[in-house]
Amino acid sequence: RMGKVHTTDFPGNYPGFQDDWDMKSFQKNFRIDVVHLDENNIEFDMVGIDAAIANAFRRILLAEVPTMAIEKVFIYNNTSIVQDEVLAHRLGLVPIKADPRLFEYKNIEQEASEIDTIQLQLKIKCSRNPRASKESSDPREAEEILFHISIYVN
Repeated sequence: RMGKVHTTDFPGNYPGFQDDWDMKSFQKNFRIDVVHLDENNIEFDMVGIDAAIANAFRRILLAEVPTMAIEKVFIYNNTSIVQDEVLAHRLGLVPIKADPRLFEYKNIEQEASEIDTIQLQLKIKCSRNPRASKESSDPREAEEILFHISIYVN
């Protein structure tokens, strides 16, 4: 939540307005109000701080949260119209629901092992429904003509 934010490109931007950064003023006015705290989450308000500084803290905190993502994709037989590179990039954007604390960080020189790697396989084939009419080619009826035309993950 952001409210009553004030930011300038540089101190002294407005005549008669003293906005130079001062440590004593910062210590006097800045506070953190914890809104919610549990084992895995914390929600807090930073009061008395410039929006740009608050955003810098937000970015630092996000960068320090351990996450997992698909890094290497090996495609053996892609018969879709999506190029291998585009498919690999899209897979890299899929969030992986795994606790990174259960894994070791892998060095670049190190071989992959079960303590630092998750291996996933996608084996799916889009095939024609034998009960569909042979003359059917309307894209609006694709769900009835083809099996596995759309893949959704829960």
